[in-house]
Amino acid sequence: MGDQEVVVSSDVPIMILQKKIKSAKTLVEAEKLKNDLNELMRIREVIQRSVMEIIKKSTNSEEQTLRVQTGCAEVTNHKMYREVIEYYKVKCFNWHDSKYEYAVHQLHLFANLCEEKVPVERIKTAIDDVSENLKKKDAPGC
Repeated sequence: MGDQEVVVSSDVPIMILQKKIKSAKTLVEAEKLKNDLNELMRIREVIQRSVMEIIKKSTNSEEQTLRVQTGCAEVTNHKMYREVIEYYKVKCFNWHDSKYEYAVHQLHLFANLCEEKVPVERIKTAIDDVSENLKKKDAPGC
């Protein structure tokens, strides 16, 4: 048990790849794993930026944006929350695809938007805008 570490669940795929890189038998194998790790990190960054952009486009002020980004709201309107996250999943990142499972770790931010009483249509419009921008950039997901 001496080599066990506590790792946040969202970081497990990173840790696995890092360990595989260290134990790679060949340079070719190590390079492929490094490329996989770089792609994973790139996708995470795109997911994070997309959610932050959706929040900015959905909120009315910098103060509200900050509350959404830093809050930890409990969902009270489950119907609204489900509608928003399903829309995000369809339009942007389907977290059932292992490449995009990091998106699950961003869903609490949509709960915060819902609890700020941001209208569903405004959130969906922001998701549409961000999705279109990502498609133009040929980003993963959307």
